[in-house]
Amino acid sequence: MRVVPKAVIASASKPRALFHRDRRLHKPSEFAAVLSARRVFRGDSFDLHFLEAQNQGQARLGLIVPKRMARAASLRNSIKRQGREAFRLSGARSLPCDLVLRLKRPVSDRQTERGQQLRSWRGEIEALLDRLAKRAA
Repeated sequence: MRVVPKAVIASASKPRALFHRDRRLHKPSEFAAVLSARRVFRGDSFDLHFLEAQNQGQARLGLIVPKRMARAASLRNSIKRQGREAFRLSGARSLPCDLVLRLKRPVSDRQTERGQQLRSWRGEIEALLDRLAKRAA
């Protein structure tokens, strides 16, 4: 068996954008403020709640994926990963607002449909973020 040096493995990967702590909502009061603003874009499976931030210059994201909507932890993590990645790559990062992406419809945890589900979730999340960016422009 041939062993590849770790330096080669690390250099072959693409550099990723990070999701720093200052880009996240942390406290329940922050989530509550965004949800109580009642400004929302609705999709088939997700709602994107938003609140224009008064004193911040960058967007922050919070994710709500309830266990009753997605039973398996791996499924909930996949949904959150899609939301974070879409947020990282979207133009909504530059808007001064707080966002909460909430799963609103139960999803199936069948492995055979997972790839198709991931693509549809990602597309819906990106469409919601695009609507927010167009609204701000």
